[in-house]
Amino acid sequence: MSAAAWEPQPDLDIDGRWFRLVTDGTEEAPYGQYHCENDLVWAEFYPGGFLRSGRLVGRRQPDGAIRAAYCLLGTDGELITGECTSVPEVFRGTLRIADHWERADGSTGVSYIEEIAPPKAIKEA
Repeated sequence: MSAAAWEPQPDLDIDGRWFRLVTDGTEEAPYGQYHCENDLVWAEFYPGGFLRSGRLVGRRQPDGAIRAAYCLLGTDGELITGECTSVPEVFRGTLRIADHWERADGSTGVSYIEEIAPPKAIKEA
C-alpha cells in the first residue's frame, strides 16, 4: 500500500466528531455528529444541500467498520432509508468515513464524509 493510500482504522474513536459530506462543491453539504458507546454507534445529520434531517444507528464491528441503518428526509420531502457499511479511514492526518450504502429502493453507492471542526451553531431542520 502506498503512503498516499487511505488506510482503515479499526481502533479509531469517532465519538463526538463532526463530519461533512464530500461533494463537488456546487452546493452546501450536509453535516453531522457521530457518537459511540462500546459497539453502539449513532449519528444525527443536519441540513445542507438535499438534506433536511437524518439519523443513523448501528454497531461497530471487530474490524472497525460500522454496520448501520439510516433514515434521511430530503428538502423535497423524500424519505430515504437504507443500510450501510461505514469504514473510518485516515489520510495525511484527515479522518474520513467511506459509506458503502444500499437504499431500500435497491440503489447502491459509496459516499465519503470528512471530519470538520465543530460548527459554531447548528441549524434546525
